[in-house]
Amino acid sequence: MKKTLKIILAMIVVLAIGMYGYLSYSTAQNNAAPSTEALVAMDSDSSVDVTMDEWLVMQPTKNATDIGIVFYAGAYCDVRGYAPVLKEIAAAGYLVVAPTMPFDFSIFAPDIADDVRAAYPQIQHWIIAGHSMGGAMAGRYAHNNQDNLAGLIVFDSYPPSSNSLADSDLPILLFERAHADGSRAQKFIDNARLFPEDTPLVIIPGAQHMYYGSFDGGGYEEEWDPGIKRAVQQRIVIEATIEALEKLRASLKTPSDRS
Repeated sequence: MKKTLKIILAMIVVLAIGMYGYLSYSTAQNNAAPSTEALVAMDSDSSVDVTMDEWLVMQPTKNATDIGIVFYAGAYCDVRGYAPVLKEIAAAGYLVVAPTMPFDFSIFAPDIADDVRAAYPQIQHWIIAGHSMGGAMAGRYAHNNQDNLAGLIVFDSYPPSSNSLADSDLPILLFERAHADGSRAQKFIDNARLFPEDTPLVIIPGAQHMYYGSFDGGGYEEEWDPGIKRAVQQRIVIEATIEALEKLRASLKTPSDRS
């Protein structure tokens, strides 16, 4: 009996080591590294204090609000690659925290937003956001925390079918890449049922999946050639996000706040 147990334990250890090695290798081979532009955006300036340790944190230094955003990166994506977009959102007065994920896979830490929120008790309202796999896990988190979130923002993604938000009252903003003629990818059409019918949707013709960030390399293969420049796509995302945040902020104010 003891011998059998030892064999089983040895097999578990070998499998664990093998899985760790595979995931480490896969992450290294498919890593989407931050571009030079993204690394420049990692520098603090007069509007945003940027730090990068366990998490990428962008803290506004002016006109800070009580709204924070937890951002989940896409699979194999270095969180620093999103710096050009996230920094401008932070500059508008919103704390932005993008936690690093084990092996750059948010499925291994889908509830890490709990830790982020606990670390910033001064933030009264939290929004969960994400891109690709990160968007799916952000949707999952939103489904499980609808009563204590202020909103959800999703880039090119949707929640798992078991975490449908179709009946949710949570404010949601969706961004979706599309063909150059504006026609939508079938998978987004098929999974629209996972969101409320009146969910605001920003369709970006000619957009690229990886243009939500600024990356070099990576193993993702785009479905079509770009019909838009990365900077233009990111400007659309930034402006639409800030506009939605301002509307949300106004709705969260009490009558005395508005006076």
